[in-house]
This record gives sequence, C-alpha cells and structure tokens, in this order.
Amino acid sequence: MLKGLFAVLVVGALATACTRTTRTVVVPSAADNVCVSYGFSPGTAAYDNCVVREAEARRRGRVPPGYAESALVSDSQAACYSYGLVPGTVTYEQCVRTEINARRYR
Repeated sequence: MLKGLFAVLVVGALATACTRTTRTVVVPSAADNVCVSYGFSPGTAAYDNCVVREAEARRRGRVPPGYAESALVSDSQAACYSYGLVPGTVTYEQCVRTEINARRYR
C-alpha cells in the first residue's frame, strides 16, 4: 500500500515537473503609450493611425542641429493634427510638447 502511494506521488510529481506554462506578454511600444495618453482608444481607426504615424516619426529620428525652432514647432503641430487631434485642446497641446521633445536635436 505504501509502495503504491509512493509510486502515485512520484508519477504526480514528474507530471507536474513536465508541465510548462507559457505566457505571452505584450509590451506596448512608445507609440502605443503616447497614443493612449492622447486619449485614443486601442482598437479604433484613430488609434491605429496615431500609432503608425508616431512610429514613423520615431523612425525618421531627430532633426539636425540648427533646425529652426519655428519649423520644429510647425512639424510637431502638423503631426498632432494628422493624428486627428483638435488644435487648442489639452491633448493636442500635450501631443505638440511630446513631438517637439521627441524631435529636438540633443
């Protein structure tokens, strides 16, 4: 009887040891985080548009040294407008600040 119980425990322990749990963790990209902070809801066309444009802006990189501040602001405003944000709103102004910071030469 004791041998049988031991055998069952060993088989159970081996079965548990062979079981592997796999989890997939999706880490949001910077573009995802930024678009959510602008108020876009994931899964919407506006959100998808924002993510694509944000990612493209980040791939292009920063502006070169000597790039005019007015051009930097204008580029940033145009990007935020292209995301579908309305000029004069809090999210638009936040977007412009984020874009300027991301684009500014350092």
